[in-house]
Amino acid sequence: MAKDNDTLLLMAVKSGDIKQVRALLAAGAKPDVSDRQGTTALMYAANLGYTEIVRSLVEAGANINLPRKRYGLTALMLAASANHFDIVRLLISKGADVNAKNEDGSTALMAAALKNHLDVVQALLAAGADANVKDKDGDTAFKLAVTQGHAKIVQALLAAGADAKFPDREDETPLLIAAEQGYLEVVQTILAATANHKLQNNELERALLAAASSGQAAIVSALLDAGANINFQDQDGETALHFAALEGYLDVAEILLARGANVQIKNHLGDTPLLVAALHGHSQVVKTLLQFGADINAKNFGEVPLTLAAMQGHTETVKVLLAGGANANSKGDDGKTALLKATQRNHVEVIKQLVTNGADVNFQDSAGATALMWAASRNSLEAMQILLQAGADINRKNHGGYTALMLAEYNGCNDAVQYLQATDTQKANTAFVSPINLGQVNQ
Repeated sequence: MAKDNDTLLLMAVKSGDIKQVRALLAAGAKPDVSDRQGTTALMYAANLGYTEIVRSLVEAGANINLPRKRYGLTALMLAASANHFDIVRLLISKGADVNAKNEDGSTALMAAALKNHLDVVQALLAAGADANVKDKDGDTAFKLAVTQGHAKIVQALLAAGADAKFPDREDETPLLIAAEQGYLEVVQTILAATANHKLQNNELERALLAAASSGQAAIVSALLDAGANINFQDQDGETALHFAALEGYLDVAEILLARGANVQIKNHLGDTPLLVAALHGHSQVVKTLLQFGADINAKNFGEVPLTLAAMQGHTETVKVLLAGGANANSKGDDGKTALLKATQRNHVEVIKQLVTNGADVNFQDSAGATALMWAASRNSLEAMQILLQAGADINRKNHGGYTALMLAEYNGCNDAVQYLQATDTQKANTAFVSPINLGQVNQ
């Protein structure tokens, strides 16, 4: 008969039938009865929010701190996770262990912090919950709150003595995490709590780089206000301005430049922010960097900003650079101009910009190749038309003695051949030529 009562008690708890629960307890049902998973009647009541059933079970002798067989959860953990504040207070008043851990090392405080249950967090802290307990992943309630952007929870935990500076297993501090995720209020809360303490290991600066690389302009400003070194370089020599240039975050770049970031600083590869922005085609960032005095002729790996932008086909960036004073005939260390590089890759709009701004259409590289030769060997009719209209010499020869027409014939570019022949049939050399190695011609 007792066994039947135990089964009925679980059913009554799950359905929230307080009268039936009391009657079954009075009839001798075991208050710690559980299902096959080890979930007791008290755990069900705590999780479902049945405060008076919890009270009745506790008064009948239910074990408050009994862990569930599966995962090791306690009634307090379940109530905290479900935000049942009255049950949390009740269990605490009856002696629940606020620092009990489940099999993952998590506590009720961690569960409440993760889910942003402020009242529950405050009740647990007031009862002595340890704000610095770590689970098996090395996470604390504080880190979980930071990761989720729960600023009020962060504030409550800091007030209770949570460590705001410890790094996790990936050497990421709470401040860095909040900065990277864009949690401004959390960042401000941490900064306020640590204002009278010097942060270690360039924590402010690392957070600054994280904020800049994720486009968090307001957080960048907050970190600079807190004293972060604006020109700090990481292990690769990257600065906040490099990251803003890389990602194209104009608002971040503007803040950094206005506050004195070094516009000429180079990373360990030798790149300035302008070289980075030009390579990635962030034209507005390029424009702003130039306004703040960036060296338009800065070179790395043999390339200047204009040749990088031309190679990548960044038309708007090329336009900005030319308007900013870049020489349309700028060359890389390989001896090729921006026009040659753009033509090699058939970036027609870039070719137009360069030609319009005075690029030498008959410039010859170290092998004697011209832009027209490259266009012909690529069968790029639109590029050929632009170059010829700009005065490209159809009969100019490379160092091997070959014209654009000859290269087009050898490469089987029939459209280019017909176009060149039609353009100047009298001057074009149509004689048969032996096979040509274009790679040698245009080295």
